[in-house]
Amino acid sequence: MYEGEPICAVVAESEEIAREAATLVTVDIEEQEPVLDLEYAMSPDAPAIKKWGNNTFMYDGMNHRKLRFGNIDAAFDQAEVIVEGTYQLSPIEHAPIETHVCVVRPEPNGRLTVHTNTQALYFTMDNTAIILRMPSNRLHMIGGTVGGGFGGKVDVVTEPITCIAALKTGRPVKWRWTREEEFRRSSTRAAVKMEYRNAVMRDGRILGRKVRSLEDSGAYHRHSPYGAQKHMANISGPYNIPNVWADVYCVYTNRQPSSAMRGFGVTEASFAIEVQMEKIARSIGMDSWELRLINAYRNGQMKPVRKIVEDASLVETLKEAARLVGHELPPHLSAMHSDDGYSIADEHSS
Repeated sequence: MYEGEPICAVVAESEEIAREAATLVTVDIEEQEPVLDLEYAMSPDAPAIKKWGNNTFMYDGMNHRKLRFGNIDAAFDQAEVIVEGTYQLSPIEHAPIETHVCVVRPEPNGRLTVHTNTQALYFTMDNTAIILRMPSNRLHMIGGTVGGGFGGKVDVVTEPITCIAALKTGRPVKWRWTREEEFRRSSTRAAVKMEYRNAVMRDGRILGRKVRSLEDSGAYHRHSPYGAQKHMANISGPYNIPNVWADVYCVYTNRQPSSAMRGFGVTEASFAIEVQMEKIARSIGMDSWELRLINAYRNGQMKPVRKIVEDASLVETLKEAARLVGHELPPHLSAMHSDDGYSIADEHSS
């Protein structure tokens, strides 16, 4: 559970009556030790939040997503410099202009007309039908006007309970979160802890990257397992790193659930990657523009997820960015492009 989890619904003819009625509800809850810290949740001493006996989402029987590409041990044995960094992000609220709202009207033919500001109308219809154990054709979903979402209105939260209230009363029912409730109850971008370790040569080549990442799913996973998987797939960023090792965990805690938000999983990785790139540049005394251009993907190279790069554009983007800010690149960097089929890292691997 988490603070703010729905455990009882009060339905009334006005908001004032509903609020007064809610104060009359008594709940008998057995308090247990909460799990609020990612590292503690991963320890054997933490109470298990989930019935399968641990505090991680299970991917095909494994408690994490893992990525193995190349020979990470050889990369660190060969490295001239090892650069480490730990990066953490707190949960972020979407703060849409319109809060979560749902209106459900029972129809004479037994169907429910559901007005919702969901971002994913058919996804919401299918999951609401599953939760209510009814055919999806009994739900007439009307949406399209989101009122701001950014990923926060993709979860199926308000619709099932509003539908149940409409079925129980036989009358139209509206559920609207206040601004405070939106902040304290809705899904957030996940808190995350990322531990990075890079094997680097003094000429700027990044030989290897080893990462351990903990993604805070909160009390329920919603879309967080997918975000953790995207996080794993983007560990190398737009850079050609020939040896990559990553373990990414989707961790349960007794905090409000996290879910989708604007490239979730990738955004957090990008933050850690670029701060780490600056740290590498300073550690070896290299200009950070040059470090990025040396290691940028070229077309034809292979990503750690075993996908051939066909749309590399970092070299051109960096060159244009340098031009816009008036930063003059030396000739050997200005001559680089994504189709040149050459980088220092390629030269080393050949």
